[in-house]
Amino acid sequence: MMKKILLLIGAAFVMLLSSCSEKEYTDVIPRGSTALMSMDLQQTGTDVLQSLIGLSDTKDCGIDLSAKLYLFESPDGNMGLVAKVSDADKLEGIVNDLSETGVCQKVTQRKDVRFTLVKEAWVMGFDDHAVMLMGPIASAQQTQIQQQITRYLKQDERQGVTESKMFQKLDSIRSAMALVTQVAALPEQFSAPFMLGAPKTADASQVLLEAELQVQDQMLVIQGQTFSFNQQIDKDLQETATLFRPMEGAFLNRLGTRTALSFLTNVEGKRFLPVLQQNKGLQSLLTGAKFTIDINEVINSVEGDMLLSFSSFGDGNGRMTMHAQRGEKSDYYYSNKEETEPEQSSQALTDLLGGQRLAMVLQLNALGDEFAATVSGFLKPLFGDLSTIVYVMCVPEKGNQQE
Repeated sequence: MMKKILLLIGAAFVMLLSSCSEKEYTDVIPRGSTALMSMDLQQTGTDVLQSLIGLSDTKDCGIDLSAKLYLFESPDGNMGLVAKVSDADKLEGIVNDLSETGVCQKVTQRKDVRFTLVKEAWVMGFDDHAVMLMGPIASAQQTQIQQQITRYLKQDERQGVTESKMFQKLDSIRSAMALVTQVAALPEQFSAPFMLGAPKTADASQVLLEAELQVQDQMLVIQGQTFSFNQQIDKDLQETATLFRPMEGAFLNRLGTRTALSFLTNVEGKRFLPVLQQNKGLQSLLTGAKFTIDINEVINSVEGDMLLSFSSFGDGNGRMTMHAQRGEKSDYYYSNKEETEPEQSSQALTDLLGGQRLAMVLQLNALGDEFAATVSGFLKPLFGDLSTIVYVMCVPEKGNQQE
C-alpha cells in the first residue's frame, strides 16, 4: 500500500514540475512542416522584423532578439514566422502605436491570444511565449488563419516540430542562416536537379536539402547538399554526388542575366547519363526544349564541364542552350533558339562558381512576371532586393541521420 502511495506522490511531483516548466517558443512550430529555416538575428540583423512586421525600432520591442527566428512552411502550405516573446504587453503597445500609421490593425484578443493584421496580408498572433506571423493571405482567410495560429500557440512539444529529425538536422547547422527543406516544398522550376540520384520511385517529400544561406551582391547563395532519412534513398543520393567533379570554369562567361535557369557541373557523360535519364523533372525540361539532336548521345560524349541553360520552361516551347567539353574533342555547343551575345553575369557570381562541383543559377528577372513576383514577394522581406538565387553543392559528409 505504501509503495502505491509513493508512486502516486512521485507521479504527481513529475506532473507538477512539467506544468511549471518554461514553455519553449519553438514548440509552436507545427510538426508536419515541410520547410524550416533559422536566422540568428544577432548576426544577420533585424531587417526581417522591420520588413515583415513594420517595426521601425526593434530595440526593446517585446521580442527576444537573442533567440533565433524561425520560418516554416506548414503542412497545408502556408508560410510562417516564429520569434520568442520577452514582453507581450510591450509588443502589444508597439503594435498599437503602429496601427496609427496604417501598417497594421489595433490588437484584438481571443482565447488568450492577441492578434493583428499586418500590411493587410499577414496575420500576427502572440502570447507570453511566442509571436507567430502567417501569410500572405486573402482577407477572407483571416479568421481561419487566426484559428490556426491559436492552435499552434497552444500546442506542446509533442505536437510541435522540435522533436522531429528535421528540426534536429536544422539545429545541427552552425550558420547565421540555415535551411532544411523537403524538395517537394521548393518551387517546381528549381527542384528537379535536387532529385538527381534519387530512385524513380522516390517522392520529392523523401528527399531533403540541408544548407547554409548568405546574401552577397544581391545574390541569395545556398550552399548545401541533399539527403534522405530513408537509408536506401540517402545511399543513392550520396553515391550520385561522387559523379560531380570540380569545374574548370570553361563556360562561366556564358552565364547570362537573361537566362532563367542554368545548371553547371563537371562530369563523365557515360556515368552521368543514366542518372539524368531517371530524373523525371530534368527529362521534362529537356523534352520541352524540342531538340533537333540526340541529346542522350551528346551527354554521353561529355568529358569535363557542362552548362545547360534554360530561357523558358514547359509548354513545348522551352528554349535551351548547351555547352560541353568533350575531352580531346572540340567543345560542343547547341542552341534551339536564336542566340544573342549574353549579358555578362557579375564577377561575384563567376568567382563563386569557380571550382564548384555542381551549381544552379536562377535569374529572377528572367522568370515569368507572375512567378518572379511570387518569389520576390516572399524573399524581399527576408533578404532585401535580390537578382539571383544560386545553389552550390557541398561535398557530402558521411553519417547522415537515417531511419
